[in-house]
Amino acid sequence: MGVSIIKGEFMDTSLARVEEFQDENDIYARSNFMISAKYKSSLYANRLMALSLSKINTASESEEGFLTVKIKGREIKNAFGSKSGDFFRQLDNTARGMTGQTVGYTDADSESFTYIAAVIKAKYEDGEFAITFHNELKPYLQNLSKNYSTFSLKIMMKWQSTQTFRFYELLKSRMYHRKNDYLPDNNLFRLQFDINELKLCLGIVNAELADVRKILNKSKGTPEIWAKAVEASPEKTYSTWYDFKRKVIDKATKEINDNPECGVKIHGVDTLKSGKGGKVYAVVIYAEKLNAAPRKKAVVEAEEIDRDDCIDQIRDLIGNIRTKEAKAIGEASGWNLDRIARNYDYSKTKNVYDIVGFMIKAVKEDWASSEKHSRKKSKGANGFDNFSSRNYDYEELMAEVVKK
Repeated sequence: MGVSIIKGEFMDTSLARVEEFQDENDIYARSNFMISAKYKSSLYANRLMALSLSKINTASESEEGFLTVKIKGREIKNAFGSKSGDFFRQLDNTARGMTGQTVGYTDADSESFTYIAAVIKAKYEDGEFAITFHNELKPYLQNLSKNYSTFSLKIMMKWQSTQTFRFYELLKSRMYHRKNDYLPDNNLFRLQFDINELKLCLGIVNAELADVRKILNKSKGTPEIWAKAVEASPEKTYSTWYDFKRKVIDKATKEINDNPECGVKIHGVDTLKSGKGGKVYAVVIYAEKLNAAPRKKAVVEAEEIDRDDCIDQIRDLIGNIRTKEAKAIGEASGWNLDRIARNYDYSKTKNVYDIVGFMIKAVKEDWASSEKHSRKKSKGANGFDNFSSRNYDYEELMAEVVKK
């Protein structure tokens, strides 16, 4: 199994190396080469890798240069909060997956590539876990002098989803001063991610699937290649921008912002689209690097609602509806996308014939949050469940929304 990492993409993060909040013994470094790798892994695996890297300077080295880190089982239990009954099973499954992953890069110009089995051995015996790294990875593990980022182990153990874990790593690895990436007046970094590359980096799309890997291995990483790789994947999770934003980006953002000790605050999320009404092709994150001392709040806030973008997201969410119908739903909700999403989810529990009419009424009154409506039983053709255009004309409803 291979993961494509493109040679020459990694930049120095020397300005992002100081953790303000934690004891220096809690800090570990991770190469940006490793952070930018495209692979799918569990939260448990990410935590285990972080714990291993925090102890990399204690590793024993074989004559061939292979590094082995040993960790007491009870230390893993304590760090992860594992229950005794689940510990061995989780560790067994995680170790098996980690020894199957590779990292590397392809250089199509010189028709060369390199792939390395990152973890060549994982062993648990007599209450001790031992993980052995390939000797060619040593420059990316020990004595790092450039192209790396630092992390607090205590913080990394707090993340509750693998997407937040990986997203936070990616943010920190790119938070360094570079032309056009830093807004000094507001102390914000403008971080742009290709949406398909982000899905591969977060493991939303598994880069190790044969059909995906075949495309990634053919060429340098480009937006076109990432798009083809994502399209080739049989996994279609979060295939629309709206689902991806709501269930991955927004959740990760909230978790990061709810933990100010992590040293990062996200102030806004923007998108880049291929023309008006086109698909979202890139995500722009506005993030602040926090200091230990209280800081004056940055003046840049989330932008005013982009109604065209909201309409696109509503159409992505609901599907086969017209622009003016999506606009009517948005107007009825006060352009509250969360309200629209929960009421659309609610519509799936009902026998709805006219989805537009249903949604206009539902979001206006927020039926999904109404105990009265949520408990109401089906009454047949003229009842609430069978929402019919004969009883509710969405053209009239749209006109009503416009008047108000």
